[in-house]
Amino acid sequence: MPKKSSCPDCGEYPVNHPAQKALAIMDTATAAVFGPVDRAARGIAPIFSKIPFDRMALPIYRVLAALHIGKLLTDADPRNAERTRLLWDAARRKGITMWQFQPLDDPSGISFFVAEKNGVVRAFEGLPRPRDMGPSRSINWMDNKAVLKKKFVPAGIPMARGHSCFTFAAAQRIMRDVGAPLITKPNLGSRSRHSTVHIMTEDELRRGFRTAKRLSPWVIVEQELQGFVFRILLVDGEPVGVVRREPPFVMGDGTHTIRELIIEENKNPRRHTELFHEIPMDDDVIQELDHQGLALDSIPPNGTMQILSTHASRFYGGSTTNMTDAAHPDNMVLFRKIGEVLGDPLVGVDFIIQDMTRSWREQMPCGVIECNSLPNTDLHHEVLYGKGFDASGLLFDLAFPPDGSDASRGIAVSGDGDRTNGSDPIPQER
Repeated sequence: MPKKSSCPDCGEYPVNHPAQKALAIMDTATAAVFGPVDRAARGIAPIFSKIPFDRMALPIYRVLAALHIGKLLTDADPRNAERTRLLWDAARRKGITMWQFQPLDDPSGISFFVAEKNGVVRAFEGLPRPRDMGPSRSINWMDNKAVLKKKFVPAGIPMARGHSCFTFAAAQRIMRDVGAPLITKPNLGSRSRHSTVHIMTEDELRRGFRTAKRLSPWVIVEQELQGFVFRILLVDGEPVGVVRREPPFVMGDGTHTIRELIIEENKNPRRHTELFHEIPMDDDVIQELDHQGLALDSIPPNGTMQILSTHASRFYGGSTTNMTDAAHPDNMVLFRKIGEVLGDPLVGVDFIIQDMTRSWREQMPCGVIECNSLPNTDLHHEVLYGKGFDASGLLFDLAFPPDGSDASRGIAVSGDGDRTNGSDPIPQER
């Protein structure tokens, strides 16, 4: 279970600040220097397609483990994240033999895997990917928010207005052009680390700019989109899962105070697990309510979805709702277009919109806030409201097609991994 870190801006998944900043600098430098080399390498990739890299991986990892450069595991490490634990569960369930190589025996870092079934071997980083889909067009830039904006906006994919900047003077110019409210965040990064929302004044912009600068020399300054963050899982360009990530909230009944509603909601037994947690009544909640002109003793109207925090993390009392079947057809078409532009077989897309059941065209401004080349598929396995599905099992089915073919088309979301958490109603907002 994640623990609160000494850095409140990192949240429950802290990172090494100097290392993260160095990574951001290296990413920008290598993209400029090796961009042409990368394009050339992808051009000649088919020449090397017959080399058995998958079968070479395990012997290499064994040598590295013998040299104490890392650890080769034949079972799940209890220190691993939920996504990796679920991957091991799916492998066992589907009769797949798997090895995990952890560089420097660091469970919080990137892991490399080798999986074998019926003589077929697959080597991959983090998660299995659909096989034989060709090289990714975006693997080297999709995690870079500034580059992502340059690719998406011309393609007609909605994103927040704003861009990256290096100096505070440039951030001030963006504020004048875009207007408040704004959000600041590192150019590279995930899990909302060092992001600042509700920026209305120049002093708040300065604080947010400095906070983001601790992780990246370049800071994204853009308009704050209003709505929920939805995680869309794209597999081979198809949106197979749409999950709404809700910050802590309670449903008003016109009678009870917010404090009383929180106490009642925290009695939910599913909030006393490793995945979902109680809603706190801390300074963050008090500050957000004050931003809305409310307090813990306020009584929200009947049927109102009262938001209590800007943090959507389950660790801070957030929840998740499966909205895949409820998503408007226009939105699904947009998500497929995102997959087409990215040209990558496995992507997690974070999209802000108020109501997923209505067309995005009717709810501007809305849009993509980031994409992830190694998505947290565990968000789709277990949801607090609705029905989850076995995303890890789906990826293994595509990596090891039952008929032994090389195709990964005809994706189906249902199957032996589906499970429901009962009759919990999907919360609606008025």
